Amino acid sequence: MVITIDGAAGVGKTTTAKKLARMLGFRYLDTGAMYRAITYFFIQHQVDIESKNMVISSLDTLNLDVSFPIDRPTKIVLDGEDISEDIRKKVVTNRVSQVSAIEDVRKKMVKIQKEIVSDGNFVVEGRDIGTVVFPNAEHKFFLVADYDTRAKRRLKDFHSVNEELDLSDIKNDLIRRDERDKNRKLSPLKKAEGAVVIDTSNCSIDEQVESIYKYIERV
Repeated sequence: MVITIDGAAGVGKTTTAKKLARMLGFRYLDTGAMYRAITYFFIQHQVDIESKNMVISSLDTLNLDVSFPIDRPTKIVLDGEDISEDIRKKVVTNRVSQVSAIEDVRKKMVKIQKEIVSDGNFVVEGRDIGTVVFPNAEHKFFLVADYDTRAKRRLKDFHSVNEELDLSDIKNDLIRRDERDKNRKLSPLKKAEGAVVIDTSNCSIDEQVESIYKYIERV
């Protein structure tokens, strides 16, 4: 069984998906972390994302190992180096939307994601999981939240990797990123057909996980 949880940054996808997976005894996949890893790789290797040939050749040399335990932090290893914290920093956050919109990047990532999920029960989170990657998933959810709530959550994320940012700047960045993600031609951010919308603005993590869990039980 596959359960998809989509939504923009700061709506609570990661924590919700991990807790839900733990409750159900499922495995967990964070596709956003995979795109962040690619973005970090491109930054480190100064890849010109406007050059199709450079993007393709760089992807061919990618040596990425991902681990998404439900009881420990996500672990991303690139070329033998643990970059789990590096991919959460602002320099990556500012560019991941552009990198994830590249067709060759998405093709490679979707292929890997489908291979990972081909064997077992998974809760998968991202932005196009219910619309593109697993459109036939048994259960699909789309999380939303107001910008103030999302900005505060993202501020905590940046603090966790020792970065100090202004709350209003984070909010403005979220608004700009939403516009890019919703309006891109390839795999735009949108609610999947049949997905259940969950507003997490005034919910605790436990409350939103419980509401999803109860919905799955009812169905």
